[in-house]
Amino acid sequence: MSDDLDKLRQDAIEADRCFSKSRLRDEFRMKPKPDAEPVKFYKNDFGRSFGVYRIADCIPMRQVKAARSEKQKASAQRLAVMAKLESKAAKAGKIASDWLADSCLVLDTETTGLGEDAQIIEIAICDIWGTVLVDHRVRPSVPIEPGAAEVHGITLEDLANSPTWPEVIDSIKECLTGRTVVIFNSDFDMAMLRNTCRAFGLDTDWLSTLNVKCAMELSVLAFGSTNQYGTISLADATYEAGVSWSGEAHSAKVDALATVDLLASIYRYYLDPAAELRNLTEGTNDVG
Repeated sequence: MSDDLDKLRQDAIEADRCFSKSRLRDEFRMKPKPDAEPVKFYKNDFGRSFGVYRIADCIPMRQVKAARSEKQKASAQRLAVMAKLESKAAKAGKIASDWLADSCLVLDTETTGLGEDAQIIEIAICDIWGTVLVDHRVRPSVPIEPGAAEVHGITLEDLANSPTWPEVIDSIKECLTGRTVVIFNSDFDMAMLRNTCRAFGLDTDWLSTLNVKCAMELSVLAFGSTNQYGTISLADATYEAGVSWSGEAHSAKVDALATVDLLASIYRYYLDPAAELRNLTEGTNDVG
C-alpha cells in the first residue's frame, strides 16, 4: 500500500468521515466490515437509495498482487486528487480564489444592536494582505443595547470623543465604492450600513455599486452549518479552518483580519490539490 493511500485513509479516519461503498472502493480501497451498518441513507438523482459508512468501520480491500505500471499509478494519484477537487471545501476554495483574484476588500462592523434602528459604532476595512485601510469608532445617535454591549464591550462613554457617521462616511465611500467587498454575514452588515446612513439623512445609492460576497455562506459550503439556522459563526469557521486570531473577537478590526485569514485558508483547499494535479499531469506527460 502506498504512503499516499495510507495518509488519505488515516486523515479520513481521524476526521470521522463517511462514504458510500463506491467511494470507499475507488478512493480508499476499503470496504465495510461484515457487521458494519450504514450511518445514513441518501437517494441519488435517479431516486435510488444508498448508504454511507463510517470509514472507521471499514477494512482495507485485498491488495491486487499484480504490479501496476507507472502510468497506472499516476492515473490513480490523479483520480484521488481530482476527488479532492470535487469536495465542497475545494469548491469553496475556488470561489475564494476568484474573490482574492478580484483584490477584494474585507469589512466588519460592531453595532448598537440588531434592530432596524441599530447603527454602526465601529467599522474596519482590510485588503487581502491584511493591511487595515479603515478603522473607525463612531458616535451613534441612539443608545447601545445592553445585549450588544455585552458582546463587543463598547459603551457610549467609550465613544464620547469619536466622530459621527457623517464625519467618516467619505473615507468609507472612497474605499469601498465599486469594489468587491467580502463580509462575514453580509446581509447584516449591509443592513447596518443602510440604517446608519439613513439615520443621518445620508445617501445610500453608493451601496449598490458594491459587489458584496458573504464569507459566512462560503464557510457553510466549506465546513457545513453548525446550527439550526443553517449558518456558522465566525468563531466556528475560523476554528475549522485552523485560523489563529490576532486579538479578542468582536472588534471590527480583529474580526475583519480573521476573515482575511479565513479566506486565505479556504483558498488552500483548492490551491493545494490543484497544484498537485498540475504536477502529476506534467509528470505524466514527461513519462509518456
